[in-house]
Amino acid sequence: MFSISFIVVCKKWELRFSIRKARDYREFMEYTADNFSDKLVMLILEKLELLRRDPLKYAREKLGRDKYNNPMFSIKVTGDIRILYSVDQKNCIVFIWEIGSHKKVYGHDP
Repeated sequence: MFSISFIVVCKKWELRFSIRKARDYREFMEYTADNFSDKLVMLILEKLELLRRDPLKYAREKLGRDKYNNPMFSIKVTGDIRILYSVDQKNCIVFIWEIGSHKKVYGHDP
């Protein structure tokens, strides 16, 4: 008996926003503009571009699983600001779940 396994390599990752107040890119931009300074918005967009290129490159510590059973991770934007995301490797999708302070994202201070 033998088993076959393979690794799915995504050439392009799709970002999907699952933040309560932002379900698509337009709503996400409005949400970030309303909640963060212009400088932070630019840093957030830079991190999202990194995740769009290769979300697993920045996945250091698995934080559990999302509601679709995908592994969850976070990426640091600044000392206190994080982006909580999950990765669906089969469908090449990065779900963005939360953006905010350490306390908002993880539910407690560091």
